[in-house]
Amino acid sequence: MSTINEAISGLGGEVAKYIKDELKDLLTDAKSDSVDLIKETGKKITEWLVMRNKGQLSDAEFESLLYARDRLLRQEKNTIEIEARARLEKIAVGLVNLVLDKILGAI
Repeated sequence: MSTINEAISGLGGEVAKYIKDELKDLLTDAKSDSVDLIKETGKKITEWLVMRNKGQLSDAEFESLLYARDRLLRQEKNTIEIEARARLEKIAVGLVNLVLDKILGAI
């Protein structure tokens, strides 16, 4: 938790207090999430914020890391959506079709 506080405190006057609080909550939630990719994202963003505040990352490098992470997360979201649609098709639609074709068709 101290690294989150360190990352947030370095933002200073750049961001209003409510944005800092929201960022802190999101980072805390992400780092404790059960989904590895979300957890990893929380840890990485915290690390990058700390590095930026220490001058170890430029704003351009920080922005580049965030955009790369965004692309990775969007790709994963798309994969999850495709898998969910395929599962819905296989199970739910298959179940309805089985009942319609086999059970009702036999009656």
